[in-house]
Amino acid sequence: MELSSSDYKKIVTYYQIPKPSNKTYKQIAEDVLSSKLCKCIKSVRKDTDNEGRSIAICRKNIFRNRNIDFYKFKCDKHPRFSSTQSKTHRLKKTRPVIKFNKTKRYKKRM
Repeated sequence: MELSSSDYKKIVTYYQIPKPSNKTYKQIAEDVLSSKLCKCIKSVRKDTDNEGRSIAICRKNIFRNRNIDFYKFKCDKHPRFSSTQSKTHRLKKTRPVIKFNKTKRYKKRM
């Protein structure tokens, strides 16, 4: 399933990023998620020697737990997702609803 425009808007509002007039919510959301994935891979790679393991850990934490998946990605100078030749969408939903909800934080009792 493809992500709708409201899904992209939900991602952008979750990360509290202001929308510039020259970019769409889709572009902003893909930029944020790809940079987050690459930063996570680099930080996890310090702990583990295996790059595949670090990709799997970050992919699960950022995408799979929120019912989103992607086809390919690159972490060069500018992190980005890439689509397959027959598809134009870079991200897809694994379930009808994506989970980008704020979690409640409770104060510690003393």
